[in-house]
Amino acid sequence: AASPAALQPPLGGDRLGGQLAAGQLAAGPGPRALGMRPPLSATAPQAGPAVPLSAAPLPGDQPVEPAAGVIFSCTDATFEQCYEMSVVGLPRKYLPLVGSIAAGRTLLFLFNFSTRAIHGVYLATSEGTENLHPGAFTAGSARDVGEMPDEEVQAGSPFPAQCSFSILEEFAPCPEAEIKHVLEYTERQRFRFKLSRYQCRDLLHAMARNEARLRADRLLASLP
Repeated sequence: AASPAALQPPLGGDRLGGQLAAGQLAAGPGPRALGMRPPLSATAPQAGPAVPLSAAPLPGDQPVEPAAGVIFSCTDATFEQCYEMSVVGLPRKYLPLVGSIAAGRTLLFLFNFSTRAIHGVYLATSEGTENLHPGAFTAGSARDVGEMPDEEVQAGSPFPAQCSFSILEEFAPCPEAEIKHVLEYTERQRFRFKLSRYQCRDLLHAMARNEARLRADRLLASLP
């Protein structure tokens, strides 16, 4: 015979007991619904001081990721001036790119459009900015590389997107044919100036191989 306790219905009736057995009351009414004061740990945290809307970051205010490397352009007419002033520049339309240069972090290279060879490697010593040296370069040099300055820049430098640099390692000029596999071409003789970290690595490898080959050739030529 069943005991009296076994004959008693589950707590709260058959329905409630079945729900307890099935675990269906996990999301049941909380303490407030039952007229009870919730424990201190369950109360919502107090809101802090209001943040002015002007202090809230906007989507366009997010920091720009520093460029790993940037190629600047020059010609025979401006190559020496780049070294004399330790400054490189690009036309105004490249200001967003040059603005991503970080001092002490971004590697710089200099491509001579007269010789179709790349020079470097340099390290940026300033943030990329506009008209770091307003008198740098000439309008004639801009025409040499096919980059005409904007009308509003005629009175200043035709290459106002500028950055200063120091020589990190002076490799021998590397012909374009040795680095074509690294560059991202947009036209037959035009390529993107921004470099990824991997492109910087591959570019340095190519320049180092070119340097080693030239040294080997000089060594062999010096033998009797």
